[in-house]
Amino acid sequence: MSDTIKKMEETSKTHLHNIMQIAVFQLNDKNFYGINISKIRSIEDYKKYEVFKNNTVDNRLLEGYIRYQNTIVPVIALERWLDIWTPENLYYEYLICDFNRARVAFPIRGIRNIFNVPIGNLQKPQRTAGTLIYETIVEIEGEKTIVLVLDVEKLLFDTFGANYDLKDAAHEAVSSEKKLLIAEDSKTAQEIVRDIMRESGIDFAIFDDGQELTDYLDALDDDGVDEIGLVITDLEMPRKDGYQVLKHIREKQRYSNIPVAINTSMSDPGVNEKVTSMGASGFIVKTDPKTFMSTISALMRK
Repeated sequence: MSDTIKKMEETSKTHLHNIMQIAVFQLNDKNFYGINISKIRSIEDYKKYEVFKNNTVDNRLLEGYIRYQNTIVPVIALERWLDIWTPENLYYEYLICDFNRARVAFPIRGIRNIFNVPIGNLQKPQRTAGTLIYETIVEIEGEKTIVLVLDVEKLLFDTFGANYDLKDAAHEAVSSEKKLLIAEDSKTAQEIVRDIMRESGIDFAIFDDGQELTDYLDALDDDGVDEIGLVITDLEMPRKDGYQVLKHIREKQRYSNIPVAINTSMSDPGVNEKVTSMGASGFIVKTDPKTFMSTISALMRK
């Protein structure tokens, strides 16, 4: 077992203390990129795997497939998506990651380290709009270094498309005069949610992070709080993440009647157990329309 994997396993509970663990890696440019380690299943030697292609599929972001632990895993070209691709093949490792219960592989040029980053240090990106979810600063070899954390929701959408059928959720129509509050920092995921909700007839509001949602909630008077039928929150967000949103709502008596559902691409069963122990009312695999609407149907206060 590599030292990197050991470090990931030994410190995998840091998210419970308002800290996100980010695996920092490099591609073929001078930037440093990051991804939440809760989504990484393994770091593999690139040379151990043969990439095979499906020539019937024309997708510049899909490099092909590898066989990993008796499963076929799609290989996504991060460098093409970021428009930094060059013909030289300088990959050394695969990041094998799980998102929404699906497994993908990213070829990279090497993991630098795992960093514990306080949620408050995650900032909205100042550059490379459309490919980043946030950025932060870590210390690499004694120097303060910007790490660009990728918007994986957009990457998967750009690679595979929406991959959902809203008709599947149509029968889950919900009748409620209450308001739905949603915290979601990915613009791509926000658009998917809007597509799902467009025909629902439910009054809803989407917030860019947990801080915006709890600020809105705290500004309501008692009658306004009574009009909130459900809160749905992502887990990974800057300023205030989903764990903090859940904690904030469950600690205040005036919010005791508001159900809270967690909407996340994390596949780790430990995450489900943790948010349930904190008082979550439901858990949505991000962002599946049928599950999304069935959860609203089950939890939304009438």
